[in-house]
Amino acid sequence: MKANLPEKNFFDSFYIWFNKEKREEYYSTPLYLYSVNRKDNFENRLLTLYFDKSEVKGRTKEEQGLKYPGNMYFPYVERFGMLLLRFLNANLETYESAYETFFFAYGFEILKDIDENYTFELKGKYENDEVYLKQMEKIYNDLQYKIQEIQEEMKTFVNYVFNLDEQEELKEYTPSQRFAVYLIKHKGQAHTYNRNDNIIQDSYSNKNLELSHLNDKQLLDSFKNNTMLVSMIDTHQSNDLSAICYAVLEELVKTTNNPIKKCQNCGMYFIPNSRLDEIYCDYPKTNGKTCREQGAVQAYNERLKQNKALAEYRRLYQLKSMAVGRNKDNKQMKKDFDKWKKDAKDRVNKLKHGVLTEDEVYEWLLNNK
Repeated sequence: MKANLPEKNFFDSFYIWFNKEKREEYYSTPLYLYSVNRKDNFENRLLTLYFDKSEVKGRTKEEQGLKYPGNMYFPYVERFGMLLLRFLNANLETYESAYETFFFAYGFEILKDIDENYTFELKGKYENDEVYLKQMEKIYNDLQYKIQEIQEEMKTFVNYVFNLDEQEELKEYTPSQRFAVYLIKHKGQAHTYNRNDNIIQDSYSNKNLELSHLNDKQLLDSFKNNTMLVSMIDTHQSNDLSAICYAVLEELVKTTNNPIKKCQNCGMYFIPNSRLDEIYCDYPKTNGKTCREQGAVQAYNERLKQNKALAEYRRLYQLKSMAVGRNKDNKQMKKDFDKWKKDAKDRVNKLKHGVLTEDEVYEWLLNNK
């Protein structure tokens, strides 16, 4: 369905659009956001959101609970596919966990059209945080079963499209082919996800704000000399969470370098950043480290266990380093350690490149303790 562009300042719907070349998605939400902080990029007219429990501390009563939303000309930006990934990974057990893991970034208005039998009561501004949160919690609790149902359906959909269950009969087909078959053959809500997705078709008339600083001749010369490429990007307008997830997934399967995977450490859904064969996500965990960082350490420790030379090198390195640390005034000990470290690293590198064998390096280490 075709829709009209909103006014510059609007509060009626959720909008999302994509730039696959930059691997970014942009969106605007009409709702004020709570416990959210923003990083502003005024030069490129972009905003970045992040959840922050302490965000409201120190604000006045009039400011509490109110965070101005982004709009079409100053939208929020994040990595391509992030809305869908956040929803797949969201903890929907309680209102608080659902907000902290998903709704903090997008607001609750994307629930308005997921249940035609539910009256969505959300109007105006709020006196304070307490009033705001009570209304948000009521909305979530009333629709929780429906939201969880959509999440499970989307997980099944994504698992099939990217063959995350490694079904042998699906391996020879592409994600886009599986996407089409799932919509045609499989039951559930998937085939109706786009019922509330209004497509705003991009056109040059929508570029006024972006290019209005140039005069006619400058624009004509830019097009003539191919110095300007005006990208045409359609926008999705919706208040239906399922329709929005569908739109993101459809955009993802149109490309070959944005596969969704499941982290082999934590099980969360993610899209590789650099290498398509990545197996760990880069979401920070409670210890501040990502699974990719933890996975690298685990993999290294596994290699140590399986390789006696590397394990011995690591053991001796730690012993010698601690000894030098305890005897900081012993310059000869520091000198001997630096020489041993240089010689040992040289042999370990040759081991990794196949120049020396495991036994040769292990024997050298035993003879040079």
